[in-house]
Amino acid sequence: METILIVDDDDFVIEYHTHMLSSQYRVEVAQDGEAALKLVDSCLPSLILMDIQMPHMNGYEAAYKIRLAGHTMPILFFSDLSSLEERLKAYDAGGNDFIAKPVDEQELLTKVSILLKARKTGSVHAEEVAVKALGDLSSLGVVMGFYRDSFHCHDLTYLARAVFKLTRRFGLKCSLIIRDLRTNPCFFDDGIAKNIDAALLESLQGANRIMTFGKHRAAFNWRHASLLVKNMPEDPDRAGSMRDYLAYMMDGLEQCTGKVLAEQTMKQTILDFRAQNTDIKNGIATLIDDMEIQLEVLFSTLSVDNDISEASEELLVNMIQTAKTAAEEKIKSGLVIEEQLAEVLDMLQERQEKANPDDDIELF
Repeated sequence: METILIVDDDDFVIEYHTHMLSSQYRVEVAQDGEAALKLVDSCLPSLILMDIQMPHMNGYEAAYKIRLAGHTMPILFFSDLSSLEERLKAYDAGGNDFIAKPVDEQELLTKVSILLKARKTGSVHAEEVAVKALGDLSSLGVVMGFYRDSFHCHDLTYLARAVFKLTRRFGLKCSLIIRDLRTNPCFFDDGIAKNIDAALLESLQGANRIMTFGKHRAAFNWRHASLLVKNMPEDPDRAGSMRDYLAYMMDGLEQCTGKVLAEQTMKQTILDFRAQNTDIKNGIATLIDDMEIQLEVLFSTLSVDNDISEASEELLVNMIQTAKTAAEEKIKSGLVIEEQLAEVLDMLQERQEKANPDDDIELF
Protein backbone atom coordinates (compact mmCIF):
# COMPACT_ATOMS: atom_id res chain seq x y z
CA MET A 1 0.00 0.00 0.00
CA GLU A 2 1.33 3.41 -0.97
CA THR A 3 2.13 5.92 1.77
CA ILE A 4 0.82 9.49 1.96
CA LEU A 5 2.59 11.93 4.28
CA ILE A 6 0.25 14.65 5.59
CA VAL A 7 2.07 17.76 6.82
CA ASP A 8 -0.11 20.19 8.80
CA ASP A 9 -0.13 21.80 12.25
CA ASP A 10 -3.92 21.61 12.68
CA ASP A 11 -5.11 18.42 14.42
CA PHE A 12 -8.62 18.71 12.98
CA VAL A 13 -7.29 19.05 9.42
CA ILE A 14 -4.98 16.06 9.94
CA GLU A 15 -7.88 13.94 11.20
CA TYR A 16 -10.11 15.13 8.35
CA HIS A 17 -7.58 14.30 5.62
CA THR A 18 -6.59 11.03 7.27
CA HIS A 19 -10.23 9.97 7.19
CA MET A 20 -10.37 10.78 3.43
CA LEU A 21 -7.20 8.88 2.54
CA SER A 22 -6.84 5.99 5.01
CA SER A 23 -9.18 3.63 3.17
CA GLN A 24 -6.86 3.58 0.12
CA TYR A 25 -3.42 4.59 1.45
CA ARG A 26 -1.20 4.23 4.47
CA VAL A 27 -1.03 7.63 6.17
CA GLU A 28 1.90 9.21 8.04
CA VAL A 29 1.64 12.57 9.80
CA ALA A 30 4.05 15.46 10.47
CA GLN A 31 2.92 18.65 12.22
CA ASP A 32 5.52 21.01 10.78
CA GLY A 33 8.14 21.22 8.07
CA GLU A 34 11.05 20.09 10.25
CA ALA A 35 9.23 16.91 11.28
CA ALA A 36 8.34 16.30 7.63
CA LEU A 37 12.02 16.38 6.60
CA LYS A 38 12.84 13.65 9.11
CA LEU A 39 9.89 11.46 8.15
CA VAL A 40 10.60 11.71 4.42
CA ASP A 41 13.97 10.05 4.93
CA SER A 42 12.59 7.29 7.16
CA CYS A 43 9.23 6.37 5.59
CA LEU A 44 9.86 7.44 1.96
CA PRO A 45 6.23 8.42 1.21
CA SER A 46 4.79 8.00 -2.28
CA LEU A 47 3.24 11.48 -2.05
CA ILE A 48 3.29 14.45 0.33
CA LEU A 49 0.19 16.49 1.13
CA MET A 50 1.75 19.75 2.31
CA ASP A 51 0.14 22.69 4.11
CA ILE A 52 1.74 26.11 3.51
CA GLN A 53 1.23 28.08 6.74
CA MET A 54 2.97 26.25 9.60
CA PRO A 55 5.20 27.28 12.54
CA HIS A 56 9.00 26.74 12.58
CA MET A 57 9.20 25.90 8.86
CA ASN A 58 6.49 26.69 6.31
CA GLY A 59 5.46 24.41 3.46
CA TYR A 60 7.47 26.26 0.81
CA GLU A 61 10.73 25.90 2.71
CA ALA A 62 10.02 22.28 3.59
CA ALA A 63 9.28 21.38 -0.03
CA TYR A 64 12.42 23.16 -1.23
CA LYS A 65 14.61 21.24 1.26
CA ILE A 66 12.92 17.95 0.34
CA ARG A 67 13.78 18.58 -3.32
CA LEU A 68 17.29 19.70 -2.35
CA ALA A 69 17.76 16.35 -0.61
CA GLY A 70 17.02 14.58 -3.90
CA HIS A 71 13.49 13.32 -3.21
CA THR A 72 11.23 13.24 -6.27
CA MET A 73 7.86 12.10 -4.87
CA PRO A 74 4.91 14.35 -5.83
CA ILE A 75 4.12 17.23 -3.46
CA LEU A 76 0.50 18.37 -3.40
CA PHE A 77 0.14 21.74 -1.65
CA PHE A 78 -3.11 22.69 0.05
CA SER A 79 -3.95 26.02 1.62
CA ASP A 80 -6.58 28.73 1.94
CA LEU A 81 -4.00 31.00 0.26
CA SER A 82 -5.15 30.34 -3.30
CA SER A 83 -3.97 33.45 -5.14
CA LEU A 84 -1.91 33.19 -8.32
CA GLU A 85 1.16 34.45 -6.42
CA GLU A 86 0.85 31.67 -3.83
CA ARG A 87 0.38 29.04 -6.52
CA LEU A 88 3.51 30.22 -8.32
CA LYS A 89 5.47 30.10 -5.04
CA ALA A 90 4.29 26.54 -4.54
CA TYR A 91 5.39 25.64 -8.07
CA ASP A 92 8.82 27.24 -7.64
CA ALA A 93 9.35 25.42 -4.32
CA GLY A 94 9.01 22.11 -6.16
CA GLY A 95 5.30 21.42 -5.84
CA ASN A 96 3.46 19.33 -8.43
CA ASP A 97 -0.06 20.65 -7.87
CA PHE A 98 -2.21 22.82 -5.61
CA ILE A 99 -5.60 22.33 -4.01
CA ALA A 100 -7.50 25.05 -2.17
CA LYS A 101 -9.05 24.72 1.29
CA PRO A 102 -11.60 23.57 2.22
CA VAL A 103 -10.58 20.39 0.42
CA ASP A 104 -13.26 18.43 -1.42
CA GLU A 105 -12.80 14.70 -0.82
CA GLN A 106 -13.39 13.62 -4.43
CA GLU A 107 -11.06 16.31 -5.78
CA LEU A 108 -8.34 15.30 -3.31
CA LEU A 109 -8.58 11.59 -4.15
CA THR A 110 -8.56 12.35 -7.87
CA LYS A 111 -5.49 14.59 -7.67
CA VAL A 112 -3.61 12.08 -5.48
CA SER A 113 -4.42 9.25 -7.90
CA ILE A 114 -3.32 11.30 -10.94
CA LEU A 115 -0.04 12.37 -9.34
CA LEU A 116 0.82 8.83 -8.26
CA LYS A 117 0.00 7.46 -11.71
CA ALA A 118 2.12 10.14 -13.39
CA ARG A 119 5.04 9.27 -11.12
CA LYS A 120 4.88 5.60 -12.09
CA THR A 121 4.71 6.24 -15.83
CA GLY A 122 7.53 8.78 -15.66
CA SER A 123 10.02 6.70 -13.75
CA VAL A 124 12.75 6.94 -16.42
CA HIS A 125 15.08 9.74 -15.43
CA ALA A 126 14.40 12.64 -17.78
CA GLU A 127 18.01 13.80 -17.88
CA GLU A 128 19.13 10.42 -19.24
CA VAL A 129 16.46 10.57 -21.93
CA ALA A 130 17.55 14.10 -22.88
CA VAL A 131 21.18 13.04 -23.18
CA LYS A 132 20.18 10.12 -25.38
CA ALA A 133 18.06 12.38 -27.58
CA LEU A 134 20.88 14.86 -28.04
CA GLY A 135 23.45 12.12 -28.61
CA ASP A 136 21.59 9.70 -30.88
CA LEU A 137 19.29 11.93 -32.92
CA SER A 138 19.90 14.71 -35.34
CA SER A 139 18.40 17.55 -33.33
CA LEU A 140 17.85 19.75 -36.32
CA GLY A 141 16.16 16.83 -38.02
CA VAL A 142 13.76 16.63 -35.09
CA VAL A 143 12.96 20.33 -35.49
CA MET A 144 12.43 19.90 -39.23
CA GLY A 145 10.10 17.02 -38.44
CA PHE A 146 8.06 19.43 -36.35
CA TYR A 147 7.92 21.88 -39.27
CA ARG A 148 6.75 19.06 -41.53
CA ASP A 149 4.06 17.91 -39.08
CA SER A 150 2.84 21.39 -38.20
CA PHE A 151 2.51 22.37 -41.85
CA HIS A 152 -0.51 20.06 -42.13
CA CYS A 153 -2.25 21.20 -38.95
CA HIS A 154 -5.66 22.86 -39.10
CA ASP A 155 -6.52 23.17 -35.41
CA LEU A 156 -4.71 24.10 -32.19
CA THR A 157 -4.98 20.63 -30.61
CA TYR A 158 -3.18 19.06 -33.57
CA LEU A 159 -0.53 21.78 -33.34
CA ALA A 160 0.01 21.10 -29.62
CA ARG A 161 0.48 17.39 -30.39
CA ALA A 162 3.18 18.30 -32.92
CA VAL A 163 4.96 20.40 -30.26
CA PHE A 164 4.89 17.58 -27.70
CA LYS A 165 6.09 15.08 -30.29
CA LEU A 166 9.22 17.21 -30.61
CA THR A 167 9.71 17.86 -26.89
CA ARG A 168 9.36 14.16 -26.08
CA ARG A 169 12.10 13.36 -28.60
CA PHE A 170 14.33 15.64 -26.53
CA GLY A 171 13.19 14.04 -23.26
CA LEU A 172 11.53 17.24 -22.04
CA LYS A 173 8.46 17.58 -19.83
CA CYS A 174 6.40 20.50 -21.01
CA SER A 175 3.14 22.40 -20.84
CA LEU A 176 1.89 24.81 -23.49
CA ILE A 177 -0.58 27.66 -23.84
CA ILE A 178 -1.76 28.91 -27.24
CA ARG A 179 -3.45 32.30 -27.29
CA ASP A 180 -6.36 32.48 -29.72
CA LEU A 181 -7.83 35.72 -28.27
CA ARG A 182 -10.85 33.84 -26.93
CA THR A 183 -10.18 30.76 -24.83
CA ASN A 184 -6.36 30.60 -24.57
CA PRO A 185 -6.30 26.78 -24.20
CA CYS A 186 -3.58 25.03 -22.17
CA PHE A 187 -2.12 21.69 -23.24
CA PHE A 188 -0.10 19.19 -21.16
CA ASP A 189 2.31 16.63 -22.63
CA ASP A 190 0.99 13.79 -20.44
CA GLY A 191 -2.65 14.78 -20.94
CA ILE A 192 -3.07 15.56 -17.23
CA ALA A 193 -4.25 19.11 -16.44
CA LYS A 194 -2.11 20.89 -13.85
CA ASN A 195 -3.45 23.99 -12.11
CA ILE A 196 -0.01 25.38 -11.28
CA ASP A 197 1.26 25.00 -14.85
CA ALA A 198 -1.88 26.66 -16.24
CA ALA A 199 -1.65 29.58 -13.81
CA LEU A 200 2.02 30.12 -14.62
CA LEU A 201 1.46 29.94 -18.37
CA GLU A 202 -1.38 32.48 -18.10
CA SER A 203 0.94 34.88 -16.27
CA LEU A 204 3.70 34.65 -18.89
CA GLN A 205 1.97 36.77 -21.52
CA GLY A 206 4.13 39.81 -22.19
CA ALA A 207 7.10 38.39 -20.24
CA ASN A 208 10.66 38.11 -21.57
CA ARG A 209 11.06 35.95 -24.63
CA ILE A 210 13.20 33.31 -22.93
CA MET A 211 13.23 32.97 -19.14
CA THR A 212 14.98 30.56 -16.78
CA PHE A 213 13.88 30.06 -13.18
CA GLY A 214 14.41 27.48 -10.49
CA LYS A 215 17.03 24.85 -11.17
CA HIS A 216 15.82 23.23 -14.38
CA ARG A 217 12.84 25.26 -15.57
CA ALA A 218 12.57 27.59 -18.54
CA ALA A 219 9.81 29.43 -20.37
CA PHE A 220 9.67 30.42 -24.04
CA ASN A 221 7.28 33.27 -24.81
CA TRP A 222 6.19 34.22 -28.30
CA ARG A 223 3.18 36.33 -29.25
CA HIS A 224 0.72 33.49 -29.76
CA ALA A 225 2.20 30.85 -27.44
CA SER A 226 4.22 30.17 -24.29
CA LEU A 227 6.04 26.90 -23.61
CA LEU A 228 6.98 25.82 -20.08
CA VAL A 229 9.87 23.34 -19.85
CA LYS A 230 10.27 21.68 -16.46
CA ASN A 231 13.51 19.70 -16.92
CA MET A 232 16.05 21.64 -18.94
CA PRO A 233 19.48 19.92 -19.10
CA GLU A 234 21.89 20.78 -16.28
CA ASP A 235 24.95 20.97 -18.52
CA PRO A 236 25.31 24.61 -19.75
CA ASP A 237 26.32 23.61 -23.28
CA ARG A 238 23.42 21.20 -23.70
CA ALA A 239 21.03 23.73 -22.16
CA GLY A 240 22.24 26.37 -24.64
CA SER A 241 21.75 24.03 -27.58
CA MET A 242 18.31 23.10 -26.31
CA ARG A 243 17.32 26.76 -26.10
CA ASP A 244 18.34 27.17 -29.74
CA TYR A 245 16.31 24.15 -30.88
CA LEU A 246 13.26 25.26 -28.92
CA ALA A 247 13.59 28.78 -30.33
CA TYR A 248 13.52 27.26 -33.82
CA MET A 249 10.42 25.34 -32.84
CA MET A 250 8.72 28.41 -31.31
CA ASP A 251 9.30 30.36 -34.52
CA GLY A 252 7.56 27.60 -36.45
CA LEU A 253 4.82 27.37 -33.84
CA GLU A 254 4.20 31.11 -34.12
CA GLN A 255 3.82 30.93 -37.89
CA CYS A 256 1.53 27.88 -37.76
CA THR A 257 -0.62 29.36 -35.00
CA GLY A 258 -1.13 32.49 -37.08
CA LYS A 259 -2.08 30.31 -40.06
CA VAL A 260 -4.55 28.23 -38.03
CA LEU A 261 -6.16 31.31 -36.49
CA ALA A 262 -6.42 32.98 -39.90
CA GLU A 263 -8.04 29.83 -41.32
CA GLN A 264 -10.50 29.71 -38.46
CA THR A 265 -11.32 33.40 -38.93
CA MET A 266 -11.87 32.84 -42.64
CA LYS A 267 -14.13 29.83 -42.04
CA GLN A 268 -16.23 31.82 -39.59
CA THR A 269 -16.39 34.77 -41.96
CA ILE A 270 -17.52 32.51 -44.79
CA LEU A 271 -20.22 31.04 -42.56
CA ASP A 272 -21.34 34.55 -41.63
CA PHE A 273 -21.32 35.50 -45.30
CA ARG A 274 -23.48 32.53 -46.21
CA ALA A 275 -25.97 33.36 -43.48
CA GLN A 276 -25.99 37.04 -44.47
CA ASN A 277 -26.31 36.20 -48.16
CA THR A 278 -29.28 33.97 -47.42
CA ASP A 279 -30.83 36.78 -45.39
CA ILE A 280 -30.23 39.23 -48.27
CA LYS A 281 -31.91 36.94 -50.79
CA ASN A 282 -34.83 36.27 -48.48
CA GLY A 283 -35.12 39.94 -47.67
CA ILE A 284 -35.22 41.04 -51.31
CA ALA A 285 -37.76 38.32 -52.13
CA THR A 286 -39.91 39.52 -49.24
CA LEU A 287 -39.63 43.12 -50.45
CA ILE A 288 -40.79 42.10 -53.92
CA ASP A 289 -43.68 40.09 -52.50
CA ASP A 290 -44.72 43.01 -50.29
CA MET A 291 -44.56 45.41 -53.24
CA GLU A 292 -46.70 43.09 -55.36
CA ILE A 293 -49.31 42.88 -52.60
CA GLN A 294 -49.33 46.66 -52.17
CA LEU A 295 -49.65 47.17 -55.93
CA GLU A 296 -52.59 44.77 -56.04
CA VAL A 297 -54.26 46.71 -53.24
CA LEU A 298 -53.59 49.98 -55.03
CA PHE A 299 -54.95 48.83 -58.37
CA SER A 300 -57.98 47.26 -56.75
CA THR A 301 -59.04 50.74 -55.65
CA LEU A 302 -58.98 52.03 -59.21
CA SER A 303 -61.76 51.61 -61.71
CA VAL A 304 -60.80 49.91 -64.96
CA ASP A 305 -61.72 52.85 -67.20
CA ASN A 306 -60.06 55.54 -65.07
CA ASP A 307 -56.53 56.79 -65.38
CA ILE A 308 -54.24 56.67 -62.38
CA SER A 309 -54.57 59.90 -60.44
CA GLU A 310 -51.58 62.07 -59.75
CA ALA A 311 -51.73 61.17 -56.07
CA SER A 312 -51.89 57.46 -56.87
CA GLU A 313 -49.03 57.78 -59.30
CA GLU A 314 -46.92 59.55 -56.69
CA LEU A 315 -47.80 56.87 -54.16
CA LEU A 316 -46.74 54.18 -56.60
CA VAL A 317 -43.42 55.91 -57.34
CA ASN A 318 -42.71 56.31 -53.62
CA MET A 319 -43.53 52.66 -52.99
CA ILE A 320 -41.14 51.50 -55.69
CA GLN A 321 -38.43 53.91 -54.48
CA THR A 322 -38.79 52.67 -50.91
CA ALA A 323 -38.46 49.07 -52.04
CA LYS A 324 -35.43 49.96 -54.14
CA THR A 325 -33.74 51.73 -51.20
CA ALA A 326 -34.38 48.79 -48.89
CA ALA A 327 -32.95 46.38 -51.47
CA GLU A 328 -29.85 48.55 -51.87
CA GLU A 329 -29.30 48.50 -48.08
CA LYS A 330 -29.46 44.73 -48.11
CA ILE A 331 -26.90 44.59 -50.91
CA LYS A 332 -24.60 47.00 -49.04
CA SER A 333 -24.62 44.71 -46.00
CA GLY A 334 -23.41 41.91 -48.29
CA LEU A 335 -20.58 44.12 -49.54
CA VAL A 336 -19.35 44.58 -45.95
CA ILE A 337 -18.93 40.81 -45.63
CA GLU A 338 -17.11 40.72 -48.97
CA GLU A 339 -14.68 43.38 -47.70
CA GLN A 340 -14.01 41.31 -44.59
CA LEU A 341 -13.26 38.28 -46.76
CA ALA A 342 -10.85 40.37 -48.83
CA GLU A 343 -9.02 41.49 -45.65
CA VAL A 344 -8.64 37.87 -44.49
CA LEU A 345 -7.32 36.85 -47.90
CA ASP A 346 -4.79 39.71 -47.78
CA MET A 347 -3.67 38.59 -44.33
CA LEU A 348 -3.18 35.01 -45.52
CA GLN A 349 -1.21 36.24 -48.52
CA GLU A 350 1.01 38.39 -46.31
CA ARG A 351 1.72 35.46 -43.98
CA GLN A 352 2.57 33.25 -46.94
CA GLU A 353 5.05 35.82 -48.27
CA LYS A 354 6.67 36.17 -44.84
CA ALA A 355 6.94 32.41 -44.34
CA ASN A 356 9.83 32.08 -46.79
CA PRO A 357 11.69 28.82 -46.07
CA ASP A 358 14.97 30.50 -47.02
CA ASP A 359 14.65 33.12 -44.28
CA ASP A 360 17.06 32.82 -41.37
CA ILE A 361 15.59 32.05 -37.95
CA GLU A 362 17.13 33.94 -35.09
CA LEU A 363 18.81 31.83 -32.42
CA PHE A 364 19.02 32.63 -28.74
